[in-house]
Amino acid sequence: MRAHIEAIPCKICGDKSSGIHYGVITCEGCKGFFRRSQQSSLSYACSRQQNCPIDRASRNRCQHCRLQKCLRLGMSRDAVKFGRMSKKQRDRLHAEVQQQLEQQQRDRDRDRDCDQERERAAQGTPSFTTGLPGCRGHPLPPSTPGCPSVTTEGERKEMAMWDRDGDGGGPGVCPPPGVGSILESPTLEIELLTQSVLASHRETCQLCAEELQLRRGDTFSREEVCAFQKKPPEEMWQRCACRLTEAIQRVVEFAKRLRGFMELCQNDQIVLLKAGAMEVVLVRMCRAFNPDNRTVFFEGKYAGAELFRSLGCPELIGSIFDFAQNLCALRFSEGEVALFSAIVLVNATRPCLQDPGKVAWLQGRLEVAFRLLLHRTQREGLLARLPPLGRLRALCSQHMEQLQTFRRLRPAAPLAAFPPLYRELFAPESESPGPR
Repeated sequence: MRAHIEAIPCKICGDKSSGIHYGVITCEGCKGFFRRSQQSSLSYACSRQQNCPIDRASRNRCQHCRLQKCLRLGMSRDAVKFGRMSKKQRDRLHAEVQQQLEQQQRDRDRDRDCDQERERAAQGTPSFTTGLPGCRGHPLPPSTPGCPSVTTEGERKEMAMWDRDGDGGGPGVCPPPGVGSILESPTLEIELLTQSVLASHRETCQLCAEELQLRRGDTFSREEVCAFQKKPPEEMWQRCACRLTEAIQRVVEFAKRLRGFMELCQNDQIVLLKAGAMEVVLVRMCRAFNPDNRTVFFEGKYAGAELFRSLGCPELIGSIFDFAQNLCALRFSEGEVALFSAIVLVNATRPCLQDPGKVAWLQGRLEVAFRLLLHRTQREGLLARLPPLGRLRALCSQHMEQLQTFRRLRPAAPLAAFPPLYRELFAPESESPGPR
């Protein structure tokens, strides 16, 4: 049983676990940290926003957030004193170990299938995806990437929900069912690409879906909201710019870990990231948005639109919240968010690409992977309800316009206080904040 438990990584930092310690599967490092933290003379404080990421590399940077994660995941203060684990805890951990063993068996089965795919490929008899419209035996007419046909009135209404400004909607990221083409791609290649996207997504999200769900009840109090509303616009813009920059940095890491992205030329990597990073942040925002009370996770708690009042751009905030609300209505799984984010990022229609053909090739494989995932989960109807690319571009343009307005109205605001990456993407030094 102990060997099986050690197959599960540490719940706190992800390092190799050494067993069950104080009610939770952890490594020796987190076990020792939690034991030491229970000394009455110790008191920890967070110098940031009490939402520091805790992983193998960063676990020693913030003791406060590390301790809070230990407690949140179930490590028991009483267990430090008495060294006992309740029957309920034992049953829960036993079930978790069983689940992990079953997952490992599924992984082994998948690896065996992949080995069989390689053997068939070596014998010159590659297998192709089947059973999905557009695969071998079900050819579809080619289409222009990102230009879907909306064939029914119902589909038009579904796409129109994304367009509050009445611009007629924009081209979709993926064509709806019956439009476009699915490439005849070997199953192994698409499976490896899918696993790469899912792993990259998991490794570069600040918090997992379960943690975000647990924190939904933690909202800013009326007093805290009022304090934010009284902050000078310069300070609030800088804070939001810092949070946005952190999210963009995670998107950059997401891109670098995507299978095939680093094989693009450096110019095209930069073009795709500059044009698409903000759009991916908007897509990922649906994970941290609570549609029940229209709040978003911000600096450790969930906040409504009113918290951002001092920014002076209620239309932009309202548009972003509306977009997140509509995206939440699609009930994306984590896998769907991951693949959709990758498709938004790898877009061969971006201007200034040196090798759009190679970008289009990777984009096509990602679209195949997305369709196959939806086919397996019987969610093909989602394709017709995806937001049009024009909606994402409009939100990014609206952000740029509001930033320019802020700089024009407050020319004395020190641009140097904004993060360098934010300035590079949204406020190049060559641009003047003055009237044009």
